[in-house]
Amino acid sequence: MMAAGEYYIFTGREVVLPRHVTHVRIDKSLTVIPARAFHAHPNITELVCHDGVIKVVEEWAFDQCPSLRRVIMPGVKEVEENVFYECKALMDVECGKLEIIGEGAFDHCYSLRSIDLSSVMTVEELAFYYCRSLTNIKFGDKLNQSERGHSVIAPLWSESQSHC
Repeated sequence: MMAAGEYYIFTGREVVLPRHVTHVRIDKSLTVIPARAFHAHPNITELVCHDGVIKVVEEWAFDQCPSLRRVIMPGVKEVEENVFYECKALMDVECGKLEIIGEGAFDHCYSLRSIDLSSVMTVEELAFYYCRSLTNIKFGDKLNQSERGHSVIAPLWSESQSHC
């Protein structure tokens, strides 16, 4: 059992992450966080990647993690589709080298208030869909339009209304 505040070191060999884990640090040997690695884990509150180690976070890696509040990924270059889907408590994301944000990557992250995407070049369709607290996004001059020309941020409509 881990003491409060200690980090669980994720090596990528885990079949199921122990449910008591709240803080995760990605092992230095990994360059990719695999698809669905932390899917629906109820207790993770914080994830930390070492600078320059993780390059890609694969699809659905953290989807439906209701307690996830903070993610520090300084070296990540790509976040694939739906990586943080329905991480409703997610407030703080640090990703200094991020270049590509996949479709729906932050979909339904209700608590996300601001994000610095200065290094981002590509943002796919509805990457920030239903991020109703998002009031500040900092984009840099490298940003290209979404490949298909679709909206990346949906207006704050009710779930029953049509979406852009």
